Amino acid sequence: MRRLFFLLIFTTTYGFSQIECDVTINYQSVSYASDRLQNFKNDIENYINSQRWTTDNLNGEKIKCTINIFFTAASDDNKYSAQAFIGSQRPIYAGNDPSGKNTSMVRIFDDKWDFTYVKGQPLYRDETQYDPLTDFLDFYMYLIVGFDYDSYESSSGTPFFQKAYTMANQAPSSATGWDRATGSAYSKYGLIEEILNPKNQPFRHGFYLYHYKGLDLLATKPDKGYENIIEMLKNIAQLKKTSNPRSILFKTFFEAKYQELAEVFKGYNDSNIYQLLISVDQAHQAAYDEALKNK
Repeated sequence: MRRLFFLLIFTTTYGFSQIECDVTINYQSVSYASDRLQNFKNDIENYINSQRWTTDNLNGEKIKCTINIFFTAASDDNKYSAQAFIGSQRPIYAGNDPSGKNTSMVRIFDDKWDFTYVKGQPLYRDETQYDPLTDFLDFYMYLIVGFDYDSYESSSGTPFFQKAYTMANQAPSSATGWDRATGSAYSKYGLIEEILNPKNQPFRHGFYLYHYKGLDLLATKPDKGYENIIEMLKNIAQLKKTSNPRSILFKTFFEAKYQELAEVFKGYNDSNIYQLLISVDQAHQAAYDEALKNK
């Protein structure tokens, strides 16, 4: 049955880890440090997958995520620089049952991560004390959980986004990747600030419309599903008139969804929908043009 049922019924029940994360690492650029990084993949997976990120019991269903880590520098004192791709997905439902298809929820490339890692030293989760390694992981896990919750019930991810915001705030301003810079470049602080900005509440509600009232209805009530997805796109179009045109939030959404959107509307009876898509997501116009051509 759809996740919302479990969120409502078991909201006070403690469960086991709700995240299942697959980590891959590439240390080609720092091959001289390969021995020190021998256990890094397992340490990161164990840290993420052994934690409880929410007190809700999802009846055994886990949020699937991936982290691909590319090491770019290493020093003799166990300090490292890396870039990371963070992704997550959730099932698309057909009625109350999983359809066998998934939808991409988060697709973020973070190219600024400096941290200290000592082989054999346990990783501890302490959200009151800044640690450049674990805070990076905690931030993205809360982001992933927040988006997952928002997709089942409007704005229900707020407590998790607030935790991520607290981490972004407690990081020193001098810490790599945690700066408060604004503009077109990706910023953890900028993203979480936009998510929690009351002006973007229509986007948060639209995120729910897109998933629970949109994708999850296409198999059983396609007309209503399409109607809600289009409402979400219109919400974004309206927000873009008064928002920062270089919004990190909108860019992050379309990076995760543009291929899916191009494919989804191949079954829609009005081809003009692609003009709406292009108007809200010009960066991926080529994908929408291609989909329209092959409709």
